[in-house]
Amino acid sequence: MKNFYVNRLTIVSLSFLLIVISGCGSTPPSKFYTLHSLGDLDTKQQSTSAVPGISVGIRQIEIPDNLDRPQIVTRSSLNELKIAEFDRWAGSLRENIASVLAENLSLLLESDRVLSYPWDSAVKIDYWITVNVLGLEGIPGDHVSLKAQWTISNSKEDKETVIRISDLREKISENSYEAMVAAMSRTFESLSREIASEINKRKDQQRR
Repeated sequence: MKNFYVNRLTIVSLSFLLIVISGCGSTPPSKFYTLHSLGDLDTKQQSTSAVPGISVGIRQIEIPDNLDRPQIVTRSSLNELKIAEFDRWAGSLRENIASVLAENLSLLLESDRVLSYPWDSAVKIDYWITVNVLGLEGIPGDHVSLKAQWTISNSKEDKETVIRISDLREKISENSYEAMVAAMSRTFESLSREIASEINKRKDQQRR
C-alpha cells in the first residue's frame, strides 16, 4: 500500500512537471521595437546632411511614468491602459526619443551639430531644447496621439524662451504593434518639423 501511494505521488508530480514544461514551451517570444528617424527612411538625405551649421542641444526629455517601462503601453478604453508583455521597446524609450529628435533636427536644420545631453562642456550651444511628452497614446488599428510641451532658448537663462505645445495625431495603417510604432515615429517627425521651423524663425529674427 505504501508503494502504491509513493508511485501515485510520483506520477502526479511528473504530470505536474510536464504541464509546467509544456506551458513554458508555448510562451510567445518577445518582439522589440524602436522609433525610426527621417534618416532611416531616406539614406540619401542622411548622407548629404552632415555639414557645419548651428549647434542645438537637446537638454532634457521627459515622459510620463506610465510610459517609462520596457513594455509598450496602449490605451484600450478611456480609463484603461494595456501593457504588452511580449511587445517591448528595445531600450530606453526616453533615450530613443532623444536620439530620434536629434537625428531629425540634424537633417531638417542641415547641421551635424545637434546633440543630446550629455555633451562636452566645451561645446557652444546656440539653441537649447527641452521636450516634455505629456502623452503618447496608441490604439492599435486606429490612431496614435502625441502631446508635447517644448521650449527653445539661446541659453540656460534665456528670458525670451519660446514655449509651445504640439498636439499631433497619426492614423495607424493596420492592427499591429509595428504599424503603431511607425505611426509614433511619424508624430515625432512632425514634432521635429515644428521645432526646426521655430528655430529657423529665431535665426531670421536675430539676423535683422
